[in-house]
Amino acid sequence: MNIGIEFQSLIDCSNLIWCFKDFKLEQFESEKFIFSNSEDSFIFVKQYGTTPSDSIKNCDIKIKAYHTFEEWKNIKGYDLLIQSQLVENYHIENYQLKAFLDAGNISLSSASISFEHPNFYYEPFFNINYFYYFYGFNYLNYYKLKSDKINFIGAYHKSGGKLWRDDIFNNVKKIVGDDILSFSINDYNVKSLFEPYGPNTFGLWGLTHIASYTDYKTSVCNLLFETLDENPNNESPQKMYGRRYITEKTLKAITFGEEEIFFIWYGPNDIYNYLIDLGFWFYNSEFYKGDIKQSVYDAANELKQLKNQLVTNNAVHSYLKENYGHKLQNNLNIFKKMLEVYYKRDNVINLIKNGKRN
Repeated sequence: MNIGIEFQSLIDCSNLIWCFKDFKLEQFESEKFIFSNSEDSFIFVKQYGTTPSDSIKNCDIKIKAYHTFEEWKNIKGYDLLIQSQLVENYHIENYQLKAFLDAGNISLSSASISFEHPNFYYEPFFNINYFYYFYGFNYLNYYKLKSDKINFIGAYHKSGGKLWRDDIFNNVKKIVGDDILSFSINDYNVKSLFEPYGPNTFGLWGLTHIASYTDYKTSVCNLLFETLDENPNNESPQKMYGRRYITEKTLKAITFGEEEIFFIWYGPNDIYNYLIDLGFWFYNSEFYKGDIKQSVYDAANELKQLKNQLVTNNAVHSYLKENYGHKLQNNLNIFKKMLEVYYKRDNVINLIKNGKRN
């Protein structure tokens, strides 16, 4: 079967490419590439129109892959549309998404929703796979430099933002005192203009996320806040009810283990359990008993006790490496294995080939 997939950018098709990474790359040109196995050929073509191009007009299935939402009713002539929800949460009403899905289209989403639909496929790691390449984490070099831990606990936190972050940060501060540092950004307003995340006004370098490990490297352990809190979007009725997702922050907490950087992770409970079920580990995993916020405080208390016993930051970090360094390596092993090919790729392929379509 020949399956034609038109796309406009990486965000449209990164999750699909992840599913085909161990297929044979039959052809590769600047705006066309073909993955194939013994049964199927998936023909990817970069195309900006709203109707199928000549490149896929004779395919058995013609697909438009895109990542926005509102214009889907204006796209004509395809057998189905595949909408990839990466980076952000859905900000549309449920009835709008349901109408899209009921029309026989597919959503491959890193954000969950509050209802079930056979054409909706949820995988939190879709956006982690995308971030890994888009933000340049695949270019990171680690030099295994020996560096003094000048900070005990580090965090990116700006007071007065989200109240739940302020509450957790301040409570950890009560435990460790001045041994927690909030990394600051000098000249933030200019930086937001010249170095934003992704495409920007001036066309300057946008891969600023990867540099944060130079901050995290200075700390014994780091407190990492995901975008959403432990029980986000749980109030009903409201359009955001039941919607969860993770961001590049979690990618850092996993990949920076290469540089023996430890993290206390805080975010949605169900996402945390999903990560743990996959085998990932964070320092507060040692203390987790169903309450993620309490695990953060228990981890901070344990670190404080270690500091009292071992005296120096470097000594505490050496203790963490000796006792938990193998768990950081296991995080990397799991992640690298996941990057090879999506572990549930057959579910996605089956949905594309045989899913409910009108």
